[in-house]
Amino acid sequence: MRKLVYILTFLIANIGFSQVYEAGLTYNLGSVVGERNDAFPITTSNKNWGVVIKKNMNPRISYRLAVNLMESYNTQLAELSGGIDFNFTKYNLIRTGKIKKSTGYLIFEAATIFYNTRGKTKFSAALPIGIGYKQALTKRIVFSLEAKARVSFSDVLDNIKTNKSTLDAYYYIGTSIYYTFGWPRGSKNQIRF
Repeated sequence: MRKLVYILTFLIANIGFSQVYEAGLTYNLGSVVGERNDAFPITTSNKNWGVVIKKNMNPRISYRLAVNLMESYNTQLAELSGGIDFNFTKYNLIRTGKIKKSTGYLIFEAATIFYNTRGKTKFSAALPIGIGYKQALTKRIVFSLEAKARVSFSDVLDNIKTNKSTLDAYYYIGTSIYYTFGWPRGSKNQIRF
């Protein structure tokens, strides 16, 4: 519990010294891949929602913290993930000129998942990776498309336990709308965020 208090204090203190944040809602389609469902063909019949907060550290790197809720094959899954976005091109909402207001990006995260199968709540970890594209629609509104895959350390996400040493996976394909805030003073003339 003490570690959680330290982490939250660090995050809140960081907000006070932030440069530009993006806070948004996500709507995704996704599914669990396991013994009940193969990876191909891709099925996206299960809806899920999420909340994402990003801190743009510079035009290439953003930190991200996300919470996603998903239901698939009678399994309810909640995911808390944190990681880094790496932009393919320099992306900056503050300055104009040669720096673009749209970019593709890679997503590297670590996730903790809580899932409910057969009336029991369990938790596990997952190693996510993803790819996305974001476009600034206005000075404050950003739209993004993302596809993310996660490999869990559990074999019962799909409610089927086998004797094989197989791990279930899940994926998201979706959109996000972000609102930007935390603009620094004199931001029009700054080289960095």
